[in-house]
Amino acid sequence: MRRRNQGEADRVLTLCTPLGKIEVIVKGARKLRSRKAGHVELFTRSNFVVSRVKNSWDIVSQAEMVEAHELLRSDLLRGTYGRYAVELLDRFFTQGEGGQALFDLLDHTLTWLCEDDDGDLDLIARFYEQHLLGLAGFRPELNACVGEHDGHVSLRPREPTEDNRPYGFDPERGGALCRNCYAERDARQGIIPLSPDGLWFLQECQRGPYSRLRTRQTAPALHAEVGRVMQHYVTYHLERGVKSGTFLRQLKREAVGKKKDR
Repeated sequence: MRRRNQGEADRVLTLCTPLGKIEVIVKGARKLRSRKAGHVELFTRSNFVVSRVKNSWDIVSQAEMVEAHELLRSDLLRGTYGRYAVELLDRFFTQGEGGQALFDLLDHTLTWLCEDDDGDLDLIARFYEQHLLGLAGFRPELNACVGEHDGHVSLRPREPTEDNRPYGFDPERGGALCRNCYAERDARQGIIPLSPDGLWFLQECQRGPYSRLRTRQTAPALHAEVGRVMQHYVTYHLERGVKSGTFLRQLKREAVGKKKDR
C-alpha cells in the first residue's frame, strides 16, 4: 500500500494482509541486484515469508509476486484511483486492524481497476467506498431517514411520486434525510442535497455485488453528484481531505478541458 526508504538500501512497507494492516522492512530492497525489488512494488499482491522481530519491524525474508497490477503503475489515471483506494484504507484503519474481508475488497478493487478499457472507474471507486466504510464502522445510512422522527422512515427513491424535491445528506447524523427533513434543515451548514437517482445509486453500491452493477451505464453527471457527496462524507469523518482524491479530481477536470478544446 505504501513504502518509504530506510537507511542506505532498505524499504519499509505498509501492507494490507488477511491478518490486518502491518508494517515490515525489506532489507536491501533498493539495491540494483536485489531479488526482492520487483516483488515489493506498490499495488503488487505478493506472498511474503516474514521473520518476527521483537520491538522492531518484522523482516521480509522471502517475497514472491502473485499479481503485479502493472497497469496501476503505468497509467496515471488508473494509478490515481489505486492510490485513492489504498489511502482511504490507510486513513480509516490503524496498525493491526483489518482482516480477510478488507484484504479481499482491496484485492478485487485493484484488479477491477486494471481490467478492460471500458471499465467504469468511478463505479469501482463508489462501490469500494461504501464497502470499506462498512468494514470501518462508518457505513452511511441510506435506506432510512436519519432525521428526527417518531418511527422508521424508509427511503425509496425509485417509487413513483409527484414530489420532485431532493433528499438530503447529513454527514454529522451519518446518512440520508427524507425530503421533508432536508427541506427543514437545508440551511444548516454541512447538509447537502441528494437527488433521487443519486440516493438510489448509492443504495445499489451498498447492496452490490459489483458484478451486477458493472453491467449498467451511469451518466457522468450522476457520478459527479455522488462523488461530491462521498467526498463530503469522507472529509467530515477524517477531518481533512484525501490527497489522492484531490489529485484525481484535478486529473478529471483537465481531461474534460482537453475534450472541450478539441
